[in-house]
Amino acid sequence: MIISEIMSSLRRMIKSLQDYSQKVSSHFGITGPQLWVLKALYEKSSLSLGELSKRMYLNPSTITGVVDRLERRNYVLRDRSAKDRRVVKVRLTPKGERLVRRAPKPVQGRLIYGLRRLKEDELLLIQKSFEKLVEIMEAQDAKVTFVFDQEEQSSL
Repeated sequence: MIISEIMSSLRRMIKSLQDYSQKVSSHFGITGPQLWVLKALYEKSSLSLGELSKRMYLNPSTITGVVDRLERRNYVLRDRSAKDRRVVKVRLTPKGERLVRRAPKPVQGRLIYGLRRLKEDELLLIQKSFEKLVEIMEAQDAKVTFVFDQEEQSSL
């Protein structure tokens, strides 16, 4: 019975991510991860790639690829600091702002915000449980980017 409940919970999580990604793609023409970046920028007005990476718990090179695609579609702009040309901030364009206002909250963000509300002992229990699941699946060396987002995965 417990194994059945675990499998059912995993299927619900996977289905939720798949449904969300499909909805965002069909209604807004962007991927879930792209929306997540746009929403993060909307909340903070502008962020460096490093700040975006930390905020989203993702590798900087992954964020760079997503921002590149959003910039090509005129949803974001990169601004270089006049004082230090190495510092690049990313901000929304008016087109990006319009899209963010209409779009739903990113599912990945919902998960992170929920996890942030948990106590440390609850987080450690979840972490250990997921580590054990990864071990069972022999997936320790699997390259990971975004969940259920073929455009972002194939672009990296």
